[in-house]
Amino acid sequence: MNDQHDKNNLELDNRSRRRFFGRLSAVVGSVAAAQLLGGNAISNALAYTPRPDSANSDGKLFRQQEMQILRDICAQVIPQTATPGAAEVDTHGFIDNQLFHCYGATEQQQVKSILSKIERISRQRYGQAFNDADQAQQLTLLEELEKPAGGFSQQDRANFKVLKGQIVFGYYTSEVGASEELAYLAIPGDFKGSIPYKSVGKAWGSMRSYY
Repeated sequence: MNDQHDKNNLELDNRSRRRFFGRLSAVVGSVAAAQLLGGNAISNALAYTPRPDSANSDGKLFRQQEMQILRDICAQVIPQTATPGAAEVDTHGFIDNQLFHCYGATEQQQVKSILSKIERISRQRYGQAFNDADQAQQLTLLEELEKPAGGFSQQDRANFKVLKGQIVFGYYTSEVGASEELAYLAIPGDFKGSIPYKSVGKAWGSMRSYY
């Protein structure tokens, strides 16, 4: 009986992983999704409990100042609209926890490096920390980082891509991201074939809360 129960749980877990992989791939690409879901990433993500004050103290990997920079970057990448954004659901705390438990020194250093570079350029250009810059100034820096331009390099852009993948992963495994930002689609549903993307409006999830 226990063996059959374990088998059923494993099959359910595998189906959930496949569904989530499909949705995450649609957002960040299949290669990035495979990297994000490697090892114990899913189980560690589901075990994380968001904290409203995580940016007010040192994290497991990042110092308090880095946590605050990370929070503001999360707010720019997925801003608050009708639903809470990445900063409001503690995606920055999630990233700190996820990188500490699931990734090696290379990925950890990539994120720490880009946080340091963003802070340095903000001080050079605006004469103040990234957290003290206004939202327009912060957005300008991140847009230049995407190009790259304004003192940012291709390596900086690559490092930022690692961070953005973590932001997307953290946000869409949160309760808000999964149940409010992704539309809910019951499984199984009817088949409609090819339809214009503009008629959909957003990516679709098959679960109402955590994956």
